[in-house]
Order: sequence, then structure tokens, then C-alpha cells
Amino acid sequence: MALKLGELLINEGLLTQEQLEEALKCQVIFGIKLGSSLIEMGFIDEGKLVKLLSKKLGVPAATRKELMEVTYTVYSLLPSSLAEKHRVIPFKLENKRLSIAMSDPTDFTAIDELAFVTGYIIQPFIAPDIRIAFALEKYYQIQRDMRYLRVSGGFKSAAAPKQGTLPDEGPTHDPIAVTYRKEDGELLNIEIPAEFEGFGSLPDLPEELVTQEEKLGRYTIDKLSFAFAAARERDEIADIFIKYLGQEFTTGALFIVRGNAAVGWRAVTGGELLSGFGELSLLLGKPSVMRDIVETRNFSMGALINTPENRQ
Repeated sequence: MALKLGELLINEGLLTQEQLEEALKCQVIFGIKLGSSLIEMGFIDEGKLVKLLSKKLGVPAATRKELMEVTYTVYSLLPSSLAEKHRVIPFKLENKRLSIAMSDPTDFTAIDELAFVTGYIIQPFIAPDIRIAFALEKYYQIQRDMRYLRVSGGFKSAAAPKQGTLPDEGPTHDPIAVTYRKEDGELLNIEIPAEFEGFGSLPDLPEELVTQEEKLGRYTIDKLSFAFAAARERDEIADIFIKYLGQEFTTGALFIVRGNAAVGWRAVTGGELLSGFGELSLLLGKPSVMRDIVETRNFSMGALINTPENRQ
């Protein structure tokens, strides 16, 4: 979409520069669209965003009710492969005109292909990508990404920021610089993403527990720093961290904290990656060691309390 969404929202007084920068960080880290990031972080109301984009782009907006009450005769007009390819939802048919919800209604290539395949005149409607993700799962069994797992019941909303004031965004999350000493004695500073805060100060295993065989295959700090420098996306960073954790500990795991849940990202035990760990989701509203860590931003050591969330 050629429209610069962030600048538009700032000009309309619906967003501050600080909120935009925070949402852009979320967009880069979690691979979601900016509009979805703003909604999920509570910086803008879903309805206000859609209404504004509808006005600026000159296309109607699909309501949440319309997307959640699509009949089989309508959504079956579009193959699931095509719906997934273009991330669109057909939701209304009137004569030869098929109404389709899209996050980018200016994608004319997609509109032309949809018209060719269905044989109908396509009327594009705008809708948030988050809402389309849920509709794709509901009607086509196209599983949502984990990034959308905890926003199905609605979205947080925030009042429009007042001119001259900054919103209370809580603690900032700047990258953390961790200092290591290389094998030749040189000090090395490594900057790691904020979601891994505390990793650099995790206690090492006692030296006597590390066998000579393990030492020979260790992921050294030099290699670690080069791997970080070469990483280009968040999943590569996670792979580097989990490999290092697998060397240092018998069992290790990485979580992404999103809203009211901690979602599994990577896990390793006995040197082997755990498959299916991404399906794990821990509610932070229930008693658990994860909730305590997130709330206090401190380490937790020792035996776990027997709670349903901890047993997972």
C-alpha cells in the first residue's frame, strides 16, 4: 500500500511518534503488518483505523460482524489456496458482484486474479489483517500464526493521544549490550534484542560438569558474536540462542511474551530441538513462574510451584 500509514495517523492526531516507533519495532520482530501491530499494542482502536483508511482510500470497510457471519455458499466461491495466497475473504454476493475483504484493497493484481477465477465483479473492502487471519482460520482452516493467537476475543483500545503529551507506554525496551571476554583476552560487546534481556547473565555450568568432548564442540563467544552479526531476522536469532542454550544447559527454552500470554518459540533438551514447542501458550493471568518473571523482570530459581500453567 503506497499510503504511509504511520505518517497519516500522526497527522490525524491518532498516534504519537513514540507510539509509531514502538509499533514499528513490534512489526519488525514479529513480522506483522503495521496496522495489526498498532491494534494489538492498544495504540489505536480497530474501528477508527479501518474508518480512516476507508476514507483515505475511497473504499468501503468490512465490519467484524460481516466477516464472522459468512455463509458457506459465499466463501466456497473462492478456493482456499487463493484466499490464503492473497489473504482475502469473500463475504457477500449480490447479483454478479462479489464483496471481498482485503488488508490492501489497492492490490489490483490480486483483484484481477480473483475476478478471473470466480467469474464475478470484485468489490474490494478494507479490513485489518488480524481480522482476516481469524476469518481464514474459521472458513478455510488456514491456521493463524502464533502472533495472532491471543487476540481473538477483541482488541485493546486506547484513547487518541493528546497534543503535546506522551502516552504512558511503560518501560522502554532498548537492546541490551552484553560484554564477553574473548579467548585472546579482548573484551567484546554484543548487542542483543530486548526480548532476551538477562540471557547474558545466566549462570554458567560448573567447570567440572563440562566434559572435554563438550569443550571441543562448544559454540564459542567469537562464533556467537559472528552469528549474531550475520542474522537478518528474528528466527535466525532464536536459532542461535537455542543452540547456545543447548550447549550450556540440559534443557532450555525461549518464549515470546505477547499481551497476556507467553508463547513457545524454541526449546531444546538433551541437545535436540523439541518439535511442536510453538503450540505451547501460557496465560500470564494465571499463577506460574513465567508470570512471576514477566511481572518482576527478575530471575526465578528453584523448584516450581505445582500450578496448571507450570505443569505444562
